[in-house]
Amino acid sequence: MAEIREADATGRGVAATFAILAAILIVLLLRLDGPAPKPVTAPPQEFSARRAMDTLRGIIGSDGSTHAVATPQHAAVRDRIVARFRELGYETSVQRSNACNASQSCGPVENIIAQLPGQSAGDALMLTAHYDSVPAGPGASDDGTSVATLLEIARSVRTERFRNQIVFAALDSEEPGLLGAEGFVADPGLARNVVTVINIDNRGTAGSSVLFETSRSNLRLIRHAANALPRPAASSLFYSIYELLPNDTDMTVFKRAGMAGLNFGSVGNVVFYHTPLDSLQHADPRTVQHHGENALALTRELGNADLREPSSQNAVYFDLFSWKLVWWPYSWTLWIAALVFILIIIAAVLLIGKGAASARGITYGVLTFFASILSAGVIGFLVNTILSWHAAGLTWVAYPAPSVAAMWLIGLAASILCASMFRRISGFDDQYLGIALSWSVASIAVAFALAGAVYLLLVPALIFAVCAILRAVAGLRRETITIISIILPATILLPLGLVLYDALGSPILPGIAAVLALIATSFAPLLAVAPARRRRGVVIALIVGVALSIVVAIAHPTVTTERPRQISLTYRIDEDDHRGRWIASALAPALEGAAPFKAERNLVPWLNRSQSFCTAPAPDLALRPVDIESSTTTTPEGRIVRLHLVSPRGANRLSLAFRTDSTVLGVRVNGIAAPPPSARLTAALTPGWRRILILGASADVEITTHGDKPIEGFVSDTSYGFPPAGAKLSQARDAVPAVPSNDGDVAVTVRKLRL
Repeated sequence: MAEIREADATGRGVAATFAILAAILIVLLLRLDGPAPKPVTAPPQEFSARRAMDTLRGIIGSDGSTHAVATPQHAAVRDRIVARFRELGYETSVQRSNACNASQSCGPVENIIAQLPGQSAGDALMLTAHYDSVPAGPGASDDGTSVATLLEIARSVRTERFRNQIVFAALDSEEPGLLGAEGFVADPGLARNVVTVINIDNRGTAGSSVLFETSRSNLRLIRHAANALPRPAASSLFYSIYELLPNDTDMTVFKRAGMAGLNFGSVGNVVFYHTPLDSLQHADPRTVQHHGENALALTRELGNADLREPSSQNAVYFDLFSWKLVWWPYSWTLWIAALVFILIIIAAVLLIGKGAASARGITYGVLTFFASILSAGVIGFLVNTILSWHAAGLTWVAYPAPSVAAMWLIGLAASILCASMFRRISGFDDQYLGIALSWSVASIAVAFALAGAVYLLLVPALIFAVCAILRAVAGLRRETITIISIILPATILLPLGLVLYDALGSPILPGIAAVLALIATSFAPLLAVAPARRRRGVVIALIVGVALSIVVAIAHPTVTTERPRQISLTYRIDEDDHRGRWIASALAPALEGAAPFKAERNLVPWLNRSQSFCTAPAPDLALRPVDIESSTTTTPEGRIVRLHLVSPRGANRLSLAFRTDSTVLGVRVNGIAAPPPSARLTAALTPGWRRILILGASADVEITTHGDKPIEGFVSDTSYGFPPAGAKLSQARDAVPAVPSNDGDVAVTVRKLRL
């Protein structure tokens, strides 16, 4: 009878565990959806997404046209933003300058700067977003909604007075390389008083407003964020990962200039990002409301704070269901980790002394932990390989939910199976202690390797340690400690299972399986000692679920008209041989049937030799190439070559790629010295080559060299839009279905240069 009662208790514990897991998932899904947008009738001191969306519609229009830099639409959007700030009573000016960045992109910038009149001089808090779009799309979410958010905040606070100056900056030319931010920080008159920046940018059209980046030594900023944010979505994991990635936003420039900063963004529906589908129709008012509430609350918090308060270390932080931001100074981490480790060791000694556990059994518990994560990752990789054959290598597909569900179920099944394998030589207490010890040791390793991610392991390890002590001292039932143990791992880690695909696409799917396996280690020991019938039932259900998810994923189309893939088309004509080419960024059967595409290498000799392009013959459309006027001056320091470049057809962008056996001492574009090329750009170029991108249809370039060896290369111009002669290709792309992205469809002329 005792065994039957114990089995029944275990069964109830298993059922309660899965019920809690489901409840946490439901709450997370509801909270990740963001706050409901407030109506236009909301009180004036509050942020209203509906008012902001009306403002956005008035700024960019609803016709879906792009407002990329160096287009008439861009100038029109600029003028509308200026007019709106002035309607709100702000002193508004346009900073006009030229800027270059380390990616060797240069061009004129027109930053819109707005301040309330009558503010006393002093430290400034600046709210920023960029108002240009990529050439491929209207940029409603990237970054139109953010500009509209700034304008709605400006309306909300225009009658308030703060300790610090409040500055709003709608920045230009972010998409071509953060040039607006570069131009701002290069002007000491503008940048001198700015101490802290709140930036809003988006890599999708929906989702939570996530605090994904801060400046270094962020403890002070995180404390203010914890005080102010009404619905925080933040993680020091994102901060640590972003520090390692090559991604940039305007915040990158501000941080380099010594400003403190907080950067908000969203990543939902990334399939629309940088395409014609980044439109008003796909901009989510909930995301706008979340951005606005976050930025408005921080404006009021930091507007009255000491912006120069010293902060010498980072914080570890994360949100709980977007209700509360939990944080602590990083310096506490190792002390907490040491305490956790000691508590687990004490619990192990006590339970071994009672005969409830053994060193051998605990060792197998450790093996269970690592085997669960490794097997989940491996199986996830194999399943993802199968899914990738169906997806034809696409990073994001139209219906990702079945693939994500398969990874969730793989992770859960892997942990339960691994725990079950060792159940005869490693009982519940052995496995629980071994797994708790593994979480603890892993947290210490992560504290050194990726400090911002440590909470993912350390907080659950702390709960395991407390439960292990209660089990050893008070005899807490195994069902009870399992139910307690599942809550924090699921709360902290399940959000990763929900957002990782949106952020990184199909390559991260095996990682999602590993995350779910990590969560499942918190309750797998209880499943391992459950009656065989129930354990087998759970495992069989999970395996069947995996199989069904794979079938459903394969049965669904990878792209749809509503969620197409991305293919951009280029017309290129080489002036030297008048050879025209159609170039596609990717191929699909419909396109292959429209023209005889083939792979062609060395089409762009200044780029890495490993690159190939899909090209097909095209007619000579008689586009005039760039006009080049050159002159050379020899000085004791070296040779100065001056080039005046003009696109006779008024193209939107110029490009100069060159190489020389002389040492290049410097390059100036329109009087601005280009910084040395970044390591990232240098790695992308063929050794010995330099490449400069210049916004606009004309430019003056100076190249200074030590030595008089010839300079040879190519000059090209790029205009946005596809020639009518390529209509057959455009129609074939529509049938894929696919849309252009980033630069979109373009026409390019190329001519050789030798000086």
